[in-house]
Amino acid sequence: MYKNIIKGKKCSLIRFIGSDDALVDMMHKIFNDDELQEFLNPEYLNFKTKPQIRKWLKSKYSNPVEIWYVIKHKNDYAGYICYKWRKHYDEACEVSTALEKNFRGLDLGFESSKLLFDHLRNSNKFKYIVAYVHKKNKIAENNLKKLGLKKNNALQKIVTKEFYDSDGSDSVYNMYLIKTVK
Repeated sequence: MYKNIIKGKKCSLIRFIGSDDALVDMMHKIFNDDELQEFLNPEYLNFKTKPQIRKWLKSKYSNPVEIWYVIKHKNDYAGYICYKWRKHYDEACEVSTALEKNFRGLDLGFESSKLLFDHLRNSNKFKYIVAYVHKKNKIAENNLKKLGLKKNNALQKIVTKEFYDSDGSDSVYNMYLIKTVK
């Protein structure tokens, strides 16, 4: 269902398969970047030190409902992108991504998302591909719109309940989705 490597013109997605220092360093920069704090999944903000990140990464390698990729630009690790679903609810998968500060503005966020969305559409595993976007993050919102995702507040309540056991009504996030063929 997943590929270990997904190649694009400006970047490639390489599946997390083991902890290496470059990956830990990149994740440390992202998780400790003050500009990203309000945009990241709040769960990730619990991992600030490199030992905590290394341990957290180990839990992601063999997770049966999460597939994580490093976004590689030339020879550098530029960020991460992943997709997750729930064992009890595999109608939708959630895509999450972040770029390290030095790689923003190079269209890597758009291209890496497009690569993963195309892969997920072709897999026919999920009925919906969703992404939560902080209401202040207009760049991410515009990228998702370019990829064909639309804001859907009605389905947001259902998906958020299944993923996070919340109706999302007090959320600072909007959910965007695209329907695929299942």
